[in-house]
Amino acid sequence: MFGKERFIFTFIGAGSKEFTLRLLSDILHEEDIIHSGEFRLVDLNEVVLDEIYQAACVLVQSSGRRFTVTKHLDFHEAIPGVDFVFFTFVTGSFPSWKTDIEICTRHGALQSVGDTIGPGGIIRALRNVPVVVEVAREMERVSPSAWAINYSNPEGALCLAIEQYTRIRTFGLCHGTPDTVKKLAERVYKVPAQDLSYTAAGINHLTWITGLSINGEDVYPQLPKLLYESGLAQEEPISAQLYDIYGLYPAPGDRHVGEFFPFYLKENVLREQNYRWKNVDFAPLEAGRRKEQQRVEALMQGKLCFADFGTSGETATHFMRALITGKPVTEMANVINRGYIENVSDGMVVELPVAVDAFGLHPSYMGALPDGIAAKCETLGREYRLLVDAAVHCDRKLALQALMLDPLGANVDYPALLLDDLLAAYRPLLPQGWQ
Repeated sequence: MFGKERFIFTFIGAGSKEFTLRLLSDILHEEDIIHSGEFRLVDLNEVVLDEIYQAACVLVQSSGRRFTVTKHLDFHEAIPGVDFVFFTFVTGSFPSWKTDIEICTRHGALQSVGDTIGPGGIIRALRNVPVVVEVAREMERVSPSAWAINYSNPEGALCLAIEQYTRIRTFGLCHGTPDTVKKLAERVYKVPAQDLSYTAAGINHLTWITGLSINGEDVYPQLPKLLYESGLAQEEPISAQLYDIYGLYPAPGDRHVGEFFPFYLKENVLREQNYRWKNVDFAPLEAGRRKEQQRVEALMQGKLCFADFGTSGETATHFMRALITGKPVTEMANVINRGYIENVSDGMVVELPVAVDAFGLHPSYMGALPDGIAAKCETLGREYRLLVDAAVHCDRKLALQALMLDPLGANVDYPALLLDDLLAAYRPLLPQGWQ
């Protein structure tokens, strides 16, 4: 990408108010390396797509940058010549999340999120994997040198699907671990976030902090005491308990990490312990969506402009800058394990620090994780292998194997009946092979 000044960006699932406009703003702020380009917005919901398209046009216009914006209901129109494709979608949109939780709850599976693991994560993978594979195969045909940047869940399954079934270069991004470290810096160690250096490794939504230092001094030994003094241990009791059990602090908070351990999501335990994150409460999620909707409306009404909109805090543009300029940067990313974590099988998607430059991505060698942590990563990595193959080949038996391997599957009385109910709910959205 050396010497290139104009870039094309395609957003699959552009109706996402959480990601699309924020990522557009991030890119528009990179004016010293990305001089002009095109934003191609793709979504199946024409009403939502038109609204985001209008807001994006206003954002670009108020930025004064030389970008065009186009909208597409068919992703095939938006792939030729593209440089970066963002996946920010969920098949079935936001209402499908509620359907997932309702069906799973009826079968005895409680989930504090339900987008990464558990039966909710499984049915989401079965819906989303075929989409990323289809798009990536089209990228192979018309834009083989493009990068696919995944923000959709389940992160590990989707990244694995692209790697396993296509030749497209890809990586997955999540703000969870950096956000956790920022919280530790400011709340626990009382320093600016940039002063707390860290390393971490694991799988998406269950990474484990392996090192913490300030000005070269190892400050990890101080963490147990400071967690309680700061009140964070009381706020995130599951994370604090897992740190005590496994010897490393997990990220990105109880809401996600608790799902990987079924003992925390049993009805009687939730009732007795009164954990903050129980079965998904959609009220705060709806409130967040309303807030994002208000930002979109303010932008279109001229009450909010590019200067006020700000940046997202996501790291996608950090990767782009390194790939374009060759100036290296290191950030957390989801990539295929090729010996980077010694005691997790190769071929599984892991999340760890990745150095980036003009030659691509160079994941860090992390050595071996503690056995208990590695075993958890291994099990979930194998679950994703089963899920990806199940999604691509429409194989119910593989999907059921994944559900029975899943930790929250242990809380279900009859896994096969739950799987069949989930599949039945999404027949129109699933590939023909499931009919």
